[in-house]
Amino acid sequence: MTIIRAALCCLLFVVGTALTVAGTTGKIAGIVKDAQTGETLVGASVVIQGTAQGAATNVDGYYVILNLSPGKYSLVVSAVGYNKKTINDVAVSIDLTTNLDITLTSTVVQMGEEIVTTATRPMVTKDLTATTAVVSGDQIRALPVTEVSQVLNLQAGFVNGSLRGGRQGEVAYWIDGVPVSDAYDRSSLVEINKSAVQEMQAISGAFNAEYGEAMGGVVNIATKEGADKFTGSASTYFGGYLPNDKTLFPGNNKFRPTSIRDYEGSVSGPVTGNDLTFFANGRYYYGDGYLFGFNRFNPFNVAYTDSLGNYHLYRDPSGKGDSSRVPMNSSERKYGQGKLTWRLSPTMKLTGNFIYDWNKSRPYGGFNTGYRNYFYDPNGFGYDHNTSNTLIVQWNHVINDRTFYTVNGSYYWHDYRYSLYDDLNDPRYVHPNVGATYDSYSFQTGGTDLRYTHRRSTTLLGKADITSQVSETHLMKMGVEFQQYKLNYENLTLIPVLSQTSFTPATSSPFITTQIPDISTAGHDSYERKPYQLAAYIQDKMEFKDFIVNIGIRFDYFQPKANVLNDAHPNPNDPLYYTYTVDDPNIFNPLKPNNRFFDYNGNGVQDPGEPTKTVADRMAYWYRPATAKWQISPRLGFSFPITARGVVHFSYGHFFQIPRFEYLYDNPFFKVGQGTSNIISNADLGAEQTINGELGVQQQLTDDISADLTGYMRDIRNLSSTRGELLSTYGGAIQFTRYVNSDFGLVKGIVLTIQKRFSNGFQATLDYTYQVARGTNSDPAAAFNAAIGGQRPEVFLTPLDWDQRHTLNITVSYNEKDWGVSLIGRYGSGAPYTPRASTDVTSLLTNSQLKPSTLDVDLNADYEFQLDKARLVVFARAFNLFDIMNEVNVFNDSGRAGFTIDEATAIANNPHQYVNSINQWYTIPTNYSEPRRIEFGMNLEF
Repeated sequence: MTIIRAALCCLLFVVGTALTVAGTTGKIAGIVKDAQTGETLVGASVVIQGTAQGAATNVDGYYVILNLSPGKYSLVVSAVGYNKKTINDVAVSIDLTTNLDITLTSTVVQMGEEIVTTATRPMVTKDLTATTAVVSGDQIRALPVTEVSQVLNLQAGFVNGSLRGGRQGEVAYWIDGVPVSDAYDRSSLVEINKSAVQEMQAISGAFNAEYGEAMGGVVNIATKEGADKFTGSASTYFGGYLPNDKTLFPGNNKFRPTSIRDYEGSVSGPVTGNDLTFFANGRYYYGDGYLFGFNRFNPFNVAYTDSLGNYHLYRDPSGKGDSSRVPMNSSERKYGQGKLTWRLSPTMKLTGNFIYDWNKSRPYGGFNTGYRNYFYDPNGFGYDHNTSNTLIVQWNHVINDRTFYTVNGSYYWHDYRYSLYDDLNDPRYVHPNVGATYDSYSFQTGGTDLRYTHRRSTTLLGKADITSQVSETHLMKMGVEFQQYKLNYENLTLIPVLSQTSFTPATSSPFITTQIPDISTAGHDSYERKPYQLAAYIQDKMEFKDFIVNIGIRFDYFQPKANVLNDAHPNPNDPLYYTYTVDDPNIFNPLKPNNRFFDYNGNGVQDPGEPTKTVADRMAYWYRPATAKWQISPRLGFSFPITARGVVHFSYGHFFQIPRFEYLYDNPFFKVGQGTSNIISNADLGAEQTINGELGVQQQLTDDISADLTGYMRDIRNLSSTRGELLSTYGGAIQFTRYVNSDFGLVKGIVLTIQKRFSNGFQATLDYTYQVARGTNSDPAAAFNAAIGGQRPEVFLTPLDWDQRHTLNITVSYNEKDWGVSLIGRYGSGAPYTPRASTDVTSLLTNSQLKPSTLDVDLNADYEFQLDKARLVVFARAFNLFDIMNEVNVFNDSGRAGFTIDEATAIANNPHQYVNSINQWYTIPTNYSEPRRIEFGMNLEF
């Protein structure tokens, strides 16, 4: 579908939907009084400067201005007989109320002067009933970060990609009021450039009913809109890595300042007057990464053992590479965004936002993953290609000064592909036996990765919300949402044509003519699924004088539109119709006699006259449709003051999330083969659920320092998992498992946030999290892996992989007129790991030991030059400033990243070390965090 067709589909779809967008606007409200008498003023005008948007006070002096995009505004307040007053820098945030009471001075006293003041944003947000980190675009640009994801990891509750103890994928990502997560694996479809962010919110408490399909939290990003005058920026930076340990990170023997290159530009302004404005942003990034291989062997090199038993690294000289340094975790990105805002009238606005995000990267992996084995054959494995196109169309209509609705439509598709070459028939592919290694400690001496994966996820979304300030105390909001998914998936391993199946290392040509395996084999899976989802919600924000209540309820419905195995028993009344039990899952290779042929007499033998069953015959009874899933989720939040500058907040809610589509749909024909490495999908998986609750207090300690202390608990149920016991096929030769809803967990924690607002050139934040995250399994496949390893799977709570008890993030900034310095410090106590099995079978082993703690320090320094109407900022920044070698992965026998008894054992066996040393094999750079990275650049704003 072309972009134009997609845009038309979105627009037609959402206009035909019900009315209204979640989470893109806030409001300003308050009371206007006489400065001398304190009496409320009726009919006073409160207007957003430069617009027609505003309100008049009612009989109680109350005003409210709804439907404001996040940012800072100037209010112009006037009343007959009073001096006009302008209040600048009134900050508005998504879903929050900016309370601003205003006093006007009589003209009798001040002789008609206009008064101009600047608003000071309260440090305690009184209507915040769930923990929410609000970060403005200006704050993001001031931090020593390059990506928005780095800002997220600084927020309290985020630990190694997990939010409040949840699995990865439990966080929903929203852009301009619509969800943009890839349902296949719950990843974010697109990462907005930090310079395009107007405001970002990370909601980690019990969020409102308008947000769905998330159990851990919501990341809500509002992007910039076009301004009424032309502005722009251009920036670039370069950099590279400078580790102290050159042997651990080979290829980084010196600082290469151009191994990282970034170019970015933004422009904003009017198209036709102030009614039609635009914002555009583009970026190109390339980085070599810090993991390198060396081209010692060409992919077509053949190493072999001759008839005398002598091992040869090269069959002929052409197999020798040039020993050049080759990046093995490089990354390249192209990003483009264009946003048009059309203000058709003071009450109507149409917005279109298109985002293009292209990434190409190399998946190095960890110890013995397959990709690391290409260390001396780095051109033999491929690239991950990710391309996302996101189109968001929004219609906003203000019905009156108390009610507005928003209709959103979006179409986005995400295309993922892994391959070595673009063409599956590329003549450079070599026989799979070329990559065979001499022993279990040797890197490959040649070979090409024959794996190919292609996945395309598309989503058409229509969303409508209506918001009304029905009274001074009640802000009602309701909405509906529909999402139509389409998932196309193909995964295969190329094989040689039949004539090239055999391979003789000493004489056979390494190159092959490739072919795609038949769909009936284990080497090829392909499917298309079109599930859909419906949701509706209603919520009420009640803002009383002494307390605030957020209450709502949400309904979610999901139709998987897929089949599952039919577990019914054979029908004895109809011998021609045979169903099967779960012990015969593979429709292409059935094991039971009555599934292989028409066993009319039931003797289990194919007698004359009993024809063989075809796949089409079995298809008639093999599957049944998966059932739809639904849930009703209540949400509740309170906030009430305890002092003049302090509030207590409480939130509670039930949350619902459909399992990842990969667990529902992968291996759609339920093919199982010899051995035990067989997991089949289950489109009948139930919804994953959690109950989130928190209690906290916000207190402003001084004029520029505030603190927030919050305790939380999460009861997590029905997570996707695998069966703890293996299922056996008919005859018992093959064992397998399938996904079920059986994992559960319990997370408890305390978060302390202390913030010092900018004053006297200095600002700082401190986020501390103490958390206990326990569950049955950290990964859905854990129970299956334990079963095939001969261990009993866990049926009780053990520490999860991200059960990091203590996490501390500190940011500090100091700024003078022309220069500034900012610093980020991160500390994490040791995460758990599972030690190697001991002879004491009664001891609890799963994640019973701790890795070493981690520490990172990042630094940014900048200097500003004023160039007439432009501003030039030059900067330098260092990540992992002190090059601390944090041990993020460890060997399970030592608990350390750089030592294992296995190395001594391997050396004791005196193996031939033809390709690499044993020490090289056990030196794992991915056991450590990224080494020191230094960048320098400039940014021009005009």
